Amino acid sequence: MIDLVNIRTFCRTVEEGNLTAAAKALHITKSVVSRRIQTLEDSLDVRLLTRTTRGVSPTDAGTLFYERSLKILSDVDDARQAVKSGGDGLVGQLRITAPRSFSDRNLQEPLMAFAALHPELTFDMHLSDQRVDVIGGGYDLALRIASGLDDTSLIAKKLAAINTLVVASPAYLKNHGRPQTPDDLKNHNCVFYANIAASEQWRFIGPKGNKAVRVNGSLTTNSGGMQLAAVKAGIAIASLPRFFLHEALESGEVVPVLENWQRPESFLYGLYPERRLLPVKVRVLLDFLANWYAQPENQACL
Repeated sequence: MIDLVNIRTFCRTVEEGNLTAAAKALHITKSVVSRRIQTLEDSLDVRLLTRTTRGVSPTDAGTLFYERSLKILSDVDDARQAVKSGGDGLVGQLRITAPRSFSDRNLQEPLMAFAALHPELTFDMHLSDQRVDVIGGGYDLALRIASGLDDTSLIAKKLAAINTLVVASPAYLKNHGRPQTPDDLKNHNCVFYANIAASEQWRFIGPKGNKAVRVNGSLTTNSGGMQLAAVKAGIAIASLPRFFLHEALESGEVVPVLENWQRPESFLYGLYPERRLLPVKVRVLLDFLANWYAQPENQACL
């Protein structure tokens, strides 16, 4: 008989890429991880992992087994959920990936509130501003900020609108002048966000329609914090989500420019793998987040 514990250990090892990281994530020793995987391979009579000095990677059979196992584990968690307290309480683990820059400011509070409501849930959070492979990483849910989505392998639920402002420091405007139209940005130093394709082309919605401008700049970074630092230092103009800017706007360190022109609205999406049935714990969390961000006091933070 195949032990579900061994299957979970194998899946986590595939996701982490090495035995040491899997052991740390599972709070067990490396030798236990190795023994569980060996037991699983013996029971299946097939090699699931290729081991090298740099880590492990799934064999063809291991990849197939991993993909099927994710659904099995999800179904088991859902079955536990269905019988737990007559179906009233959430149990199991939620594996979530989300943007670090957003999470540090706007996800911690609602997630902790949700965790307090469901004490028998455990959470495995992966925070990164890079795009993550949701299915390959074994995630139940990914939060992503985008103006549109192109990943058709995932189901998306829109959770909140994210507003973007173009900002500069008073010192920059004093030294270089204030842009009056999007076309004026061609003569200014602008910051590029490396995680967005074609970030050097900024789109605007204005009084006379839409406008796209190709801007120039001396700094490209994948860090919103670095962009904001460049603005505060009087080096450049940046286009940033409003949730990054509250303190800097209140202190006067940065000010909006091109107020008569709006950047296209982006949205916070909850993305999850396509399944026959959405796990209850994922659905409940999505509904909770959507309701949280719909509250006026929380909308103002976005």
